[in-house]
Amino acid sequence: MGHFLAKPIRSGASPGLIAAIVDRRGVRAIAAAGVRKAGDPQPLLTTDSIHIGSNTKAMTSTLLAVLVRDGVFADGWNTTIVEVFPDVRDQIHPEYRGVTLWQLVTMTGGVRCDAADWHAHRDADLIGRRHGILRDNLADPPAATAGEHLYSNLAYVVAGAMAERITGKTWETLMQERLFEPLGMASAGFGPPGTSGEVDQPWGHQRDPDRGDWVPNQLDNAAAMGPAGTVHVTIEDWAKFISLWLTEGPPAILDREGLDRLISPVSGRYAAGWSVATRFWAKGEAITHGGSNTSWFALLWIAPRIGHAYVAAANSAEADVSGTFRLLDRIVSKLIRATRRPRGVARLFGP
Repeated sequence: MGHFLAKPIRSGASPGLIAAIVDRRGVRAIAAAGVRKAGDPQPLLTTDSIHIGSNTKAMTSTLLAVLVRDGVFADGWNTTIVEVFPDVRDQIHPEYRGVTLWQLVTMTGGVRCDAADWHAHRDADLIGRRHGILRDNLADPPAATAGEHLYSNLAYVVAGAMAERITGKTWETLMQERLFEPLGMASAGFGPPGTSGEVDQPWGHQRDPDRGDWVPNQLDNAAAMGPAGTVHVTIEDWAKFISLWLTEGPPAILDREGLDRLISPVSGRYAAGWSVATRFWAKGEAITHGGSNTSWFALLWIAPRIGHAYVAAANSAEADVSGTFRLLDRIVSKLIRATRRPRGVARLFGP
């Protein structure tokens, strides 16, 4: 399947690309092409970590579902912002007082897409920073009517902050303790992968607007934005999370009912960290999400009925990220077509 990546690399579409097919047993086929860092000869490896951007949201919603199951939230998914933060009752807009945890993860609480300043309160620790961003940005009227879907990074940060207030632990610690460690996702972490200044993991890239070449960086979203999009992970470990929606037996972490709720659309086709679409190749509903921190892009499709998932990622992002999305979407489409041909799976997976 490496030939699906070779031509885009030769054309300069990205410094590095990685693609994989996942089934109920884990990664069944994987390939990487290109380099970790433009101007450096070290190749991008299939064992390298990738930054998954907003694919983090599905992980955050799963973490919150675990906490709901365990009774951490007094009213479960119906727990409201002011129940958790009574101290902000008079500081936030009245229409936000009754917004629930479920409305936050399904982006139906009217919360606008982004904070006015993701770097605000930088002198505070992460818990204090997120609380300050919540207080500052929910003072204004909602950006949409409650019940309507409005894509929102800020909603996920508010949801993560609610978990932090109740548990006294950062979202990052909760993710490690309640999701990554139980699933055996040892490579999962936060921010750009690798050591600062080293090429021990891939770097992200953005195009130079004048020369058109790829400029490497180790940048990421502000740390406060974590619950909405700062996870990095290897494909092998990401597959352990993906398999929650592929397994035929009892899934790890949550029961099937809890997992199915997360992929059931609430408004339009968006669920809790997932978009849901009907596709003929998936024999019904498929779940998908993409994610970019403007220096990386990762695209995931899961087809539970056929037991396959498809991943493609670039260690770069065009200024207009839709260009990188189209690149990865073409790669995923080729993987899907290959696995639908007679003996296609055998050719990709080996003898």
